[in-house]
Amino acid sequence: MDRAYIESQEVVERYLSGDLLVREARAFEKYCLEHPEFLARLPIPVRLKTRLAKRPFEDSETGMFPAIPSSATREAAEMSDDIDDLSPSDSQRAEGRGRQLALLLVAVLVAGAGIAYHLMAVQKLEDRLATMNTSAETARLKPPSGVQSYKLTPGTQGPQSAPSVSVAWPDPPQLLELRIDVTEVRFNTFSVTIEKAGEARIMQIRRISPDSNRELRIALNSSAFGPGEYHIDLQGYTWRGELVDAGWTRLQLK
Repeated sequence: MDRAYIESQEVVERYLSGDLLVREARAFEKYCLEHPEFLARLPIPVRLKTRLAKRPFEDSETGMFPAIPSSATREAAEMSDDIDDLSPSDSQRAEGRGRQLALLLVAVLVAGAGIAYHLMAVQKLEDRLATMNTSAETARLKPPSGVQSYKLTPGTQGPQSAPSVSVAWPDPPQLLELRIDVTEVRFNTFSVTIEKAGEARIMQIRRISPDSNRELRIALNSSAFGPGEYHIDLQGYTWRGELVDAGWTRLQLK
């Protein structure tokens, strides 16, 4: 077998497809082994060239190599060569894509955490708004459905440590009539200040005088006052119009 015969009989193509006779395959392999410059120019996979450039196995099918490569073998060899021939730039691009995927995954996780945080914040705001609406509804003024009268006797030695009267917060609202006994107080005109314990001043009535029973009468709509403890401070006006502490009492709405 020579070079002209190989070209005219398409030996290379038939060898790769497995269509050569055993005798022809042995002759082609021997020619490639003896003519390495011819083998180097053949348009065949690099791995197959490497095999043809080596000495044959004694127990091979053709007497030269283990088997004549079929078309499937050729495709597998070409795929292997493609993998082996990957350039560094291809590997770098593959590694870069892996890093991009990892960064994308981290970004998705961070975005999910941010969305969850904002959802929790929105839920807290909704709960707070519902609480404020409930409080506003509770504090809204409502017409009283009746009158409840209570008599309070203020202490004159300083603020009291316990409520003089404890009342359940009425529902529906009631008009709370407070009768403050000032029999033991020498003033004829008073200033009455009502403060909710621990919060703020609720109201102040100035220059109020007692009735014939020496009682200061104040009527309060219970819907204007939430449950809690209220301090009631009395001050008397002197003949010069100055205010002097005159008594203290406490009212509790439960």
